[in-house]
Parts: sequence; structure tokens; C-alpha cells
Amino acid sequence: MSGLHELLAGRDLVEDEELRGDLAEQERLEGVTFVGCTITGSVWAHAVVARCRFEDCTFEGVDLSGTRLPGTVLDGCRLVDVRALGAAWSSLARPTIPPDPSTWTGCRLDLGSFGGADLTGARFERCSLVEADLDGVVLRGARLDDCDLRGTRVIRADLREADLRGSHGYVLDPRDNEVAGLQVDLVGAVGLLTPFGIEVG
Repeated sequence: MSGLHELLAGRDLVEDEELRGDLAEQERLEGVTFVGCTITGSVWAHAVVARCRFEDCTFEGVDLSGTRLPGTVLDGCRLVDVRALGAAWSSLARPTIPPDPSTWTGCRLDLGSFGGADLTGARFERCSLVEADLDGVVLRGARLDDCDLRGTRVIRADLREADLRGSHGYVLDPRDNEVAGLQVDLVGAVGLLTPFGIEVG
């Protein structure tokens, strides 16, 4: 497979293209805007994607494990069957005008760092976030459906109006997070009671 830089040929704006290009470990992609692109089957593991913008793009079957994303923006993107173990989502930019929510389906996001990331209104479906760090993440109005949250660190998170119904494995202390309007099911409610030493069943 061709390298991504070879496909870009020095361009800083790429529109409506299907891309299959790899980035080597520690290779740096910087300052490129992608609009309406589909990125499939590429390996960007442990690369650095800096100050890039992805608008209405689809990532399908891409390996982002260990990838760092300093100053990068995901605006209304779709991530499908993405493998992103230990990815540094915490380094995503937080622009003055918030981007449109992104949708994540069937993604492996275990051990990822989401601390401080603004994922307002995001949709996660059938994703694994085992032992992910959600310290300070903004998930206001987000929906996590059928997601595995075992061992996830949830503290100082904004979960107002979020919907965790159908997800499992999480333990969070309502005293340490913003939870007004948070929706959980009976299984998830156990995770809210655990910090108080309350056992159910």
C-alpha cells in the first residue's frame, strides 16, 4: 500500500476522495484539511496527526493505535471498525466553534486517553472502551449504546444528559462528575451505587 504522503503529493486540502495510505510509526502528518473523504484499511498506528481537520469524513477499518492527534479536529466524522488502542484523543483541539458530533461504531478504543476531549453529542455503538481514561471528558448529550466500559476511569466528566443505557461495566461516582439528566438502565445503576458501598441483588 502507498504511503499517505505519497497520495497527498503536498496538498493541504483534500476533498471527496477515497484514501488508502499508511503512516509509519512516528511519521508526522500536519496541517491538512480533509473534507468528505473516506479513509479505509490504512495503518496510522503510533503516528502523529497534528493540526489536521477532518470534516464529514469516514474512517473504516483504520488502525489508529497509539496515534497522537495534537490540535486535530474531528467534525461530523464517522468511525467504523476502527482499532485505536491507547490512542491520545485527549490531544484533539477544542475550537471556539464546537465541531459537529462524530459517530463511532464497532470501534476498539481500549486504553485510550480521552481526558478533556469535547465529545458533546457523540454516538458510540458497540464500542469497547476497556480501561480508557475519561478524566475531564465532555460527553454532554452523548449516547453510548452496547459499549464495554470495564475499568474505565470516569472522574470530573461532564455526563449531563448523556445516555448510557445498554452499556455496561462502568463505575462512576456522581459526586465527582456532572450527571444531571444522565440516563442509565438497571444494570448501569449498579455502577453508580458501588462508590457508596451499596450492593444490589
